[in-house]
Amino acid sequence: MQEAIIKLKLLGQMPDSIEDDPTGETIDNYDKLLSNVKIPLTKEEAEVLINIFPKSGMYGVEWVLLKLVESYFIEAPSYDEYRKLITACPSKEWRETMQVRLDNWEKKNKQ
Repeated sequence: MQEAIIKLKLLGQMPDSIEDDPTGETIDNYDKLLSNVKIPLTKEEAEVLINIFPKSGMYGVEWVLLKLVESYFIEAPSYDEYRKLITACPSKEWRETMQVRLDNWEKKNKQ
């Protein structure tokens, strides 16, 4: 497992920008570690990342996280496995966002 992902796992779920008001240092820590994550991700790495989504947002850093998790879709053995990964997201908002994005991608590619 990548060192950056191990460190992200130790940090745990991102604090929410509204409810938790994270410090600039905390935001920078997540941002720096996420920028050091290399793709493709293994299943285990994707599972760690899916679990650190904030409740709603953390000053835009969560979009980097989203792109990393979505990059696993390319490597996932099936849609079902990726959908299962999405259901593990602790954030209802981000779980729904990922499901809608996947649904839209599937609709677009079935035509």
